[in-house]
Amino acid sequence: MLKGKSRPYTRLSSMHLTPTLQRLLDQGYDAFAHYRKPTALETSPLRNPEKLLERLTSKPLRLLEVEDVQEYAAAALTTVGTVDDYKHFLPRLLDLSVDSAVVEPEVIALKLKAADWLAWPQNQKRVVEQIFAEACGQAFRQHPDKHFANKWLVSLAILNVDLNKILIEIETSNNDFCALQLAHLILSELPFASDPFERGYWMEVPDNTLQETRTWLLSQEIRRLLLSVRWRIGSKDAGLLDRALAKQEQLVRHRHQ
Repeated sequence: MLKGKSRPYTRLSSMHLTPTLQRLLDQGYDAFAHYRKPTALETSPLRNPEKLLERLTSKPLRLLEVEDVQEYAAAALTTVGTVDDYKHFLPRLLDLSVDSAVVEPEVIALKLKAADWLAWPQNQKRVVEQIFAEACGQAFRQHPDKHFANKWLVSLAILNVDLNKILIEIETSNNDFCALQLAHLILSELPFASDPFERGYWMEVPDNTLQETRTWLLSQEIRRLLLSVRWRIGSKDAGLLDRALAKQEQLVRHRHQ
């Protein structure tokens, strides 16, 4: 298996690849290595399976670029391919989801849910969850102008894993960007929309997880975090925190009515 990776398709929203995240991605390749690339693809009549397969198998797995997998990433399991096919490509899709804005972790999470991923072998479940959790933690340590961490948090919520550990890590982080990411999420109002169709990918989150996340975002602990960062951060970002604090107060009042 190739150990080096090509990263030719970079975007402003790409995430800094920490040694831990790199190690987990490598473990992902290893965990799914025995799923061989398909020799044929089952597709709907509206697709060209030969052309799609040619694009997907034109290079070694680790060298596939966003353009090679983009159509498959969106259509897998619904109109293209099987669960075993998806397991073959999953490590590269996870890799590219960290590296680009095109392969969305939320879409991967929905595909995993459709593939009944919680029934997969333990080593596969573990590495997938660890990749999502590490990517989420790393995203919260970046400025929201560069990377919106919500995409990883909602992905974990879609996967229906226990969020307590990652929420505690975010809440207790000494990184000011965590507060900015939380402010951005609160201001987006996505988890709080009464109409499910206005929640974005939060619409796909189990109701109990959604309610727990709402409670956490409106908690005094998060308010204290936003306030503590407010007094030491630059003027541009202070405005973001002020707006988030006001929005949080408004959402709390609305919840108690």
